[in-house]
Amino acid sequence: MQHPAPLSHEDDAWLGAGLARAGAALDSTAPILRHLVLQEERAVFGDTVIAHVRGMIDDVARQLAVAQAQAGGAGEGVEPDIDEVAGFASLLSANGAFLAAVHGQALEWQLACRLEQDHGVDMVVAPLVEAAIAAQDGDRSAAAMAALVAQARFCQAQRRMQLPLGELPQDLLRIALVTLHARAQEDAEAQSRAIIAERSLRLRFDAERGRLALLRRLVDTLPDLALALDPLHAGPALFLTALARAMGAPREDAALLTAPSHLARLALVLRAAGLDGDAVRGHVAVFHPEALVPAAVGALSPQDAAERLAHARLGG
Repeated sequence: MQHPAPLSHEDDAWLGAGLARAGAALDSTAPILRHLVLQEERAVFGDTVIAHVRGMIDDVARQLAVAQAQAGGAGEGVEPDIDEVAGFASLLSANGAFLAAVHGQALEWQLACRLEQDHGVDMVVAPLVEAAIAAQDGDRSAAAMAALVAQARFCQAQRRMQLPLGELPQDLLRIALVTLHARAQEDAEAQSRAIIAERSLRLRFDAERGRLALLRRLVDTLPDLALALDPLHAGPALFLTALARAMGAPREDAALLTAPSHLARLALVLRAAGLDGDAVRGHVAVFHPEALVPAAVGALSPQDAAERLAHARLGG
């Protein structure tokens, strides 16, 4: 096996410039996203991702308004107050952590559509999921089946631009419940309804049954994380879950790695995870077929790749 040549000055410059672009993109993502989502005119949301972000936030806001109304004695099919929905949506949109996480889910949906359209990867039953279901390992098979069902729910919800409260991870549910109380402010009756609504929502919530928890559980059963770092084999959901695990970063940060401005960062994260140069270039090419990742990236040790990411303060 021929080993790649050490990094040349040009290769080193390519990595440095790529990491600088990724850093600039990260710095600008949150304020730009917040500005777009908080716009009053929906016509400005020409981009599908922004439309999905706004749709999911509106859906969470609607669920909070319904819970609040039911806490006040309204029936099961109650239509929420429009002003309450708008108020909840405004507060959720202003929360950077919530906005980033919802943005990550919208990016994942876009990625799922791209992989299916361009490469024929089923967004629910990817090859790795299918193999895991058929595995002799009972835990892996059960985890894969549970993840498949959850992924099917996610795809159905995304087509409707919805985000069920039951699918929120624990930290985002906490933000949603804080938002529920924030709308009550000094109104004693509203505060009472918020307490009742929170209790009801918590009783129905099970973090371990949410899609993201099930995907993490399936990744934990795999014999090698590299299996899930192949986007065409793992499919979008498992790929992003494994990428976040490899980075030690939130999943929404992993979703950003498929953007053009993060090309060099994606290559380094994959190399830091132990993938060889050929695998790194092949996986990057899935998202950026015209990109030329220097062959010498494979000459970096995983430790060197991780150090470069750490030095650039971009994770890995």
